[in-house]
Amino acid sequence: MKSSTIQCEDKQIAALGNTALLKKTKIGLFCSRKCPAIKILEAYDKFKKWAADPEATIISGFHSPVEKECFKLLLAGKANIILCPARELDHMRILKEWQSALDDGRMLIISPFKEKRADKQTTFERNQLVAQLADELYVPYISPESDLNRIIGR
Repeated sequence: MKSSTIQCEDKQIAALGNTALLKKTKIGLFCSRKCPAIKILEAYDKFKKWAADPEATIISGFHSPVEKECFKLLLAGKANIILCPARELDHMRILKEWQSALDDGRMLIISPFKEKRADKQTTFERNQLVAQLADELYVPYISPESDLNRIIGR
């Protein structure tokens, strides 16, 4: 699948999937890699509710373990998904588990990057983009040393 280019906020970004999802109310998801078990359990309950709601639109990099678990639930459910990898799209492998959500018009993959591999800088910029595009944020846990604190103002 080849991506197209769209104008989003103040950037040209590559997009693959249903770009109309950008017009929906979006919940941005952030969670640090290391997350206390109690926070994981609380988040899991919220993820199950989102997955069952065809009106929910979740935007994230879906990179940390907690975010990845949410992504799996969303793919199996009815919610809309906006995936923002911290790298370019044209050489990215589209997994077969994603195809149904893309075909159903409930998934969008976006990226402003030209780099083939994610790094600390593209990850930071990706998280800034997610925060800019989200109408609200859900943050189960952010470790004190995380760069996410700079993005969401903690």
